[in-house]
Amino acid sequence: MMRRRSTLQNQDLTIEAIQEHNILHVPPQALHGRRRSSVAFSLDSNNAPNFLHRNSLRRNSLRAVQFSMALRKHSVAKTELPKPKVENTYKLGPDQWGKFRQHQVENVIKNVFEVHLKDSQYDSEKSGSLACELSAEIKTRVKALEFKRYRIVVNVILGQNKEQGVEVSSRCLWDANTDNFTSYSYHNSSIFATGMVYGVYFE
Repeated sequence: MMRRRSTLQNQDLTIEAIQEHNILHVPPQALHGRRRSSVAFSLDSNNAPNFLHRNSLRRNSLRAVQFSMALRKHSVAKTELPKPKVENTYKLGPDQWGKFRQHQVENVIKNVFEVHLKDSQYDSEKSGSLACELSAEIKTRVKALEFKRYRIVVNVILGQNKEQGVEVSSRCLWDANTDNFTSYSYHNSSIFATGMVYGVYFE
């Protein structure tokens, strides 16, 4: 009985305090003998009521998660670029004048080597980066020749020229009717270079 009275007194005090602040207008008799609800009371700066039920919080948080997921899917789908519609050409090989032309590619390699290696001296620390630069420039110029539907592969080998014998070989598995390659070697008193360009037709 003592515990029951203390509980009721606490309820009366709580309700009286709430009524003093105009938060909840419920008579004390309405809550006597009932279980306390899971409603939290708080005041903002304007003394306005803010009732947050636990179940409502769970439902609201679930809705917020679902809304954020839907918004994320919408934003991802919105940023996807449309796929271009290209008709099938049913071509299994290049045109008569669209094949890989060896003499033109060989002239490209020759011009690049003569421009960049004419007065160059061999440097073991810079030879790797120089080979990459030469291969990139050769590839760019060969692509400018517009061999349609061809994949271009370039390989450049640099070394020190000490009048030694050097042999460079390669082996490829491809279609001899459409695919081809060309190579060119250059040397001066200090450096030698070999460039190889492969043209592989892509169906």
